[in-house]
Amino acid sequence: MHIHGGYRVLVAALLLALGVGSAPAATMQIINGDAEGEGLNDRTSVAPVGGNDGDTRGEQRRIALQYAADILGSRLDSAVPIRIAVRFDTLSCSATRASLGQTAPAQFAAGFADAARPDTLYPAALANALAGRRVAAGTSDIDATFNAALDGEDGCLGGRRWYYGLDRDPGAGEIDFIGTVLHELIHGLGFISLVALTDGRSADAGQFPRVADGRRLPDIYSRFVKDLSVAGQPSWPQMSDAERADSLDNGPDLVWADDNTANGAAFLDSGLNQGYVRLHAPSPVVAGSSIAHWADALAPDQLMEPVLSARAEGRNGLGLATCALEAMGWTLINGARCPDFARPRSSAA
Repeated sequence: MHIHGGYRVLVAALLLALGVGSAPAATMQIINGDAEGEGLNDRTSVAPVGGNDGDTRGEQRRIALQYAADILGSRLDSAVPIRIAVRFDTLSCSATRASLGQTAPAQFAAGFADAARPDTLYPAALANALAGRRVAAGTSDIDATFNAALDGEDGCLGGRRWYYGLDRDPGAGEIDFIGTVLHELIHGLGFISLVALTDGRSADAGQFPRVADGRRLPDIYSRFVKDLSVAGQPSWPQMSDAERADSLDNGPDLVWADDNTANGAAFLDSGLNQGYVRLHAPSPVVAGSSIAHWADALAPDQLMEPVLSARAEGRNGLGLATCALEAMGWTLINGARCPDFARPRSSAA
């Protein structure tokens, strides 16, 4: 089954204290989708910044993009290279709010031999990793777009610009590109729900997507979504379409119900409900943001929140994101764990 993304992810500046220790176990292949002279091929001359010695804006973008992809790849096991189609384009941006990027799995697959749940849609990269071969057709596994307006448009976020340094140390008025790429690629690896958030031509709110044989199948991410306010506290696949639709904006009661993640979340000072990590489920529903993020109530801030605060430094590395990836079926390697900390967390919040 082929389902395109279109999920818009809002992320503020963050500083990730991660590094690339060895060659990535999961090979992350960047597919340049930009035309000559644009985006990743932008020939504008720039000065080196933060360890990124690219001579042009396009080269610096390519270097930073691969650096971020390798950070993530170094923590995941996959014998099948993960193909990431990337381009820069002008996305929505005002003086106070911007879509920094929009990323999703390019395809989903179900019913392959090594699927732990045969009646479940898996993102292409994970399906390939589990099967040890390509089970989803197409030229890419992840489709990602980043906002080119953050490199020069005065009206975009008050003139703030991308920071392409490899030291992940943006200055005032800069947005860390590497941290944003990590957030986006984690969506592409499966941190995203396929439940319809609003009524559309192919689905009503609360419905899972329909596959070729006419069935509607849940995605692997949604199998871990639970509504604690509903009698029996069912997971989303156990609920009716109407119940899921009512659940979409159920705030603190919508959680990620995985015991391993709950154990890993013990360091959180806030953002839990009955020991489970809360998901972003505001009222009204926000297309491209609801469900596919941790709640912004988590403290300390986590990489996969919808809008990270200015104080979010990412000192916890990938944090709880590795817990969710592991629950969905990804194998963590090279010392990555649930949660993934770049260095021991101090006792201070």
